[in-house]
Amino acid sequence: MSSPEATPTGANHEAIVEAAIKALERDEVMLDPKDAARVIGCGERWLRDGANHSGFPHHRLGRFLKFSLQDCREIRAMNREKAKPSELAKARRARTAAARKQKSSESAIKPADSELALVS
Repeated sequence: MSSPEATPTGANHEAIVEAAIKALERDEVMLDPKDAARVIGCGERWLRDGANHSGFPHHRLGRFLKFSLQDCREIRAMNREKAKPSELAKARRARTAAARKQKSSESAIKPADSELALVS
């Protein structure tokens, strides 16, 4: 069942392996933790701990820990915190809500006052 084309030998085999390695490198870059930490903008230890204990996406190639660019994007997205309103913004919203409430209560009183003026 094995034809000569199915089992390359010698220089042909090496060429195939080299071409496969180059194709893999073109499609996806694999970074070690030190370089991935620089790409993400974090510490190497934090990144290693996240991969080992916190479920950060990563690849294990034997005993080596590697990160693709997609893994780096996902880790950054996982750790993105949504903006929290500042105390100033909270105070501004509270003042606006109080002003609306006061305005609505004043408008409810005015028609009653005008009705009293018409009755007397």
